[in-house]
Amino acid sequence: MNQANRIGEIIETGTTLFVAESFALNQPPPLGRLVYVQNGDIQIYGVVCFGTTTSPDPGRRAVRRSTVGVYDEAIYHEHPQLEHTLHTEFTVRLVGYSQNGVIYRYLPPTPPPLHFSVLDCHVNQVHVFTEQLTYLRLLLQAVEIPPEQLIAAHIRQAYQARGHDDSWLTGAARLIAGLFKNDYDRLMTVLNGIVPQEGS
Repeated sequence: MNQANRIGEIIETGTTLFVAESFALNQPPPLGRLVYVQNGDIQIYGVVCFGTTTSPDPGRRAVRRSTVGVYDEAIYHEHPQLEHTLHTEFTVRLVGYSQNGVIYRYLPPTPPPLHFSVLDCHVNQVHVFTEQLTYLRLLLQAVEIPPEQLIAAHIRQAYQARGHDDSWLTGAARLIAGLFKNDYDRLMTVLNGIVPQEGS
């Protein structure tokens, strides 16, 4: 396991998703990022669908620490105890797994184990996994944010990792058109969200 790309630890796990605590306060992985969990010879893949920074005490909201209304990283230097009173979590929707060199783009047979590390996918992993996008249907089940926003974010992340491959993006747009063929407004939300921006 590459220790450098460990980004969190699983604190809740299930058949369709898991929740992890980030190793860095206020720094969950980006929305739509492809991540994985190494469980023996199996790599379980998921897409980041939500992130939050809260108080670790159930039902207790974090309180303001700045007396001047400016809340930035300088506050954490002035109040190092914040690192112990806040934590950052992120939620990941499972989209597939690989074993013995074969990739399966559907839910894994068992969820990733509790307390296992979450790792950031390197470029080659993203390139191989996103060659086929059939797993996007699994993201339609997201309830953390609107599924169309999650799919658009994931396509943007993959497009960047794939070196701005326009032919791949065109294929992705066609598949998305099929997913949302009966909902024009949601379709346009996704398509408008994946249009390459100038300078990107």
